[in-house]
Amino acid sequence: MTRRVHVVFTGGTIGSVATDGRTGLDDAPPRHILSCVPSGHQVEFSESEPFRILSEDATLEHWTRLARHIAQLDFAGLDAVIVAHGSDTLAWTAKALVYALAGCPKPVVLVASDRPLTDKESNGPDNFRDAISFALGENLPGIFAAWKNPDEDTAIHLASRILPCDIHDDKFRSANGLTFGSVRDGEFRRNPVEGNPSRSHLVKAATASDWIESRRRALEGCRFESGILVLPAQPAGWFPRLEDSGCKAVLQIAYHSGTACSDPGAGLFGEFAQRCHLQGVPVVVGPSRHGSAPYESVERLSRCGAVFGPSMAEAALVVKMRWMLGRGPSLDRLNDPIGFDLLT
Repeated sequence: MTRRVHVVFTGGTIGSVATDGRTGLDDAPPRHILSCVPSGHQVEFSESEPFRILSEDATLEHWTRLARHIAQLDFAGLDAVIVAHGSDTLAWTAKALVYALAGCPKPVVLVASDRPLTDKESNGPDNFRDAISFALGENLPGIFAAWKNPDEDTAIHLASRILPCDIHDDKFRSANGLTFGSVRDGEFRRNPVEGNPSRSHLVKAATASDWIESRRRALEGCRFESGILVLPAQPAGWFPRLEDSGCKAVLQIAYHSGTACSDPGAGLFGEFAQRCHLQGVPVVVGPSRHGSAPYESVERLSRCGAVFGPSMAEAALVVKMRWMLGRGPSLDRLNDPIGFDLLT
């Protein structure tokens, strides 16, 4: 039986060539990768290209355009969608699609490449081939990402949990080790660890009502809020005045214990959180995973007006806040699970 797969090209290394010691975008989409069909599958491809960029140049507007583009596809006539993307911001775009396309009824799998496809050492063909094997073999709804680390099987990640590529070893991993599964010799093997959703959980979560609403918003141009100040987890820091800055919210990335500086002294984060609270700017500290006896700093920060974000990947928390504030002024439902983004 012939299966129908739509490939969305967006540029990235998978759509680049190396010439004169420099890697840059090719003049056309890498259509030759469509020959990488897994054994045992008959695939009819269609393709499109909403934009062509190096993924490090991605903006929130690209997320909006990509979500709209995918929402416009005829999902009833497709078995899967593959998004060929750059590796630098793959994890970020994946999360944007989780929130923008909640309830997606078919598998949408993002793939990338560590080298241009003309390089024989490129993992792009394996990522593409194994993404198709997973998508057509499992037929699971939702957003996923496929990437083969050196000397490993191709991993399949839930898009909400994949971490940005590690700058030190160029490997992709899932938060808390919760890789969804892997593909070897064209066969998907689910990672049987606690916290990974089952097939029935994934199918049940992809509700028709969510998809109708998500698709409507995506076609209208779902918006991601840019006015969020994201502060790294570090001692001390510099905290600007927010008057007339257009800042809609502050996210203080937490230390591993779900804490941040709670000292209310002048120039410290606790005092900054108080100022934001008085100005009506919500302050979130997270991701947070507090034990049975949270540190005193948690209570002090709460008194300063800070709220604590859920246990999830850092990038997921940033994107979720941008998506929620793009829909309205409230972060009241930040702890509601979407696309299996929560880790506890």
